[in-house]
Amino acid sequence: MSDQLSTAYTGDEAAVVVEPYKAALREIVVFVDGRTGTSGILEFAGVLAQEHGAHLIGVFIQPEPAVTPSETFARGTGILGVIESHRAQLEGIEASHRARFADIARAQGIRSEWRVLSSSSNDGAEHVHYADLAVIARANAASQMAGPAGLVESLVLTSGRPIIMFPPHGAVSRVRRVVVGWNARREAIRAVGDALPLLTRAEAVEVLVVDPQRHPGHGEEPGADIARHLARHGVQLEVRRLSSGGGDVGHILLSRAADFGADLLVMGAYGHSHLS
Repeated sequence: MSDQLSTAYTGDEAAVVVEPYKAALREIVVFVDGRTGTSGILEFAGVLAQEHGAHLIGVFIQPEPAVTPSETFARGTGILGVIESHRAQLEGIEASHRARFADIARAQGIRSEWRVLSSSSNDGAEHVHYADLAVIARANAASQMAGPAGLVESLVLTSGRPIIMFPPHGAVSRVRRVVVGWNARREAIRAVGDALPLLTRAEAVEVLVVDPQRHPGHGEEPGADIARHLARHGVQLEVRRLSSGGGDVGHILLSRAADFGADLLVMGAYGHSHLS
């Protein structure tokens, strides 16, 4: 990476009245994967809800029951026993996750509710449509999350709501340092607007512009216009411009986020992954 430039923005040189951003997070949905450990994502969602005074909705994604080799040969009344065994198995899994969710909600002193999403249901997006933000785990490369195939991609691309994809084994509890991937396109504009409630509370924000010459709409000084807009909302930030040198932009964003110690990477969603 080369041509690194960094500029600080705290508003216009002339006197500017900075007022707190009025929009807020009042309803947050967190998807609870019944096949994996969820303490990290639940803790994150609970703290986020507490900081913003939001109502937290837990949507439990019911896993498929584990089938033993002997159960595949069940016949007659034995099938009823298998069904009952699977029902008890799923109830136990849900009860464990629900108890953890309730403990976190109680500890954070937040209002909450619990919902269940069948593994075969296609209604995941409906839980997001009437929320301000959704949090869902990003699956490990070696495994898939419970629930309908493509649920994460569907929520990101079609729900119309901002989605936080929580990394596997993530340990972030508070959003304090944020990197914004900025290319002045519609997707990035929407992402920044959706993230304003988080950006205004962050302690450090970096707007990262990679290869600005490849994207029209930046203006004379790439990143300056969005920096000025955010500064007027009270966001303290810096703009950094990088050249990819022909490298993968998605990898550059992730690398810079790691170097910055970012708790959150804000970027627009596309029809295919730029971070694969």
